[in-house]
Amino acid sequence: MTMSFIKRLINSFRYAAHGISFCVQHETNLRIHIVAVIVVLFCAQFYSFSRAEIILLILTCLIVICTELINTAIEVVIDKVSPGYSALAKVGKDIAAGAVLISAAAAVIIAVIMFWDVKTFGIIFRYLTQDIWHISMLIGTLCVFYLFVSSGKKRNIKGKKDK
Repeated sequence: MTMSFIKRLINSFRYAAHGISFCVQHETNLRIHIVAVIVVLFCAQFYSFSRAEIILLILTCLIVICTELINTAIEVVIDKVSPGYSALAKVGKDIAAGAVLISAAAAVIIAVIMFWDVKTFGIIFRYLTQDIWHISMLIGTLCVFYLFVSSGKKRNIKGKKDK
């Protein structure tokens, strides 16, 4: 391998990380999805999921995250090439948002099927409220989640006003 290949490879990872960082900073829905993934992974430890079920959970979460990233990429490109209002641009953005909606709805359906167990809900609730330490951690975690979700920046693309 040549050094230029390694440099290009490192740069490609850097660009991808920058794109993900941009979305985390500017897209409230992505931050909501990230919080949902954390909650799903936390709750999963109370279930006896098989390896295949864990893989299904992870893939489902990643599909939602990936569709949100693709949706943002489409929106940014449309905003760049069509700075004024365009009915076709709106349709393109709506279709991309629809893809996110479908993947998120599928994730919710899969989660309900996999997690719906009233007995385990009780176990999770008792765990979270068993003492003041767990209650404090729950409240602190909910506050951090709220701050994370609500802390985004507005996207300001040239030619577009902040909303």
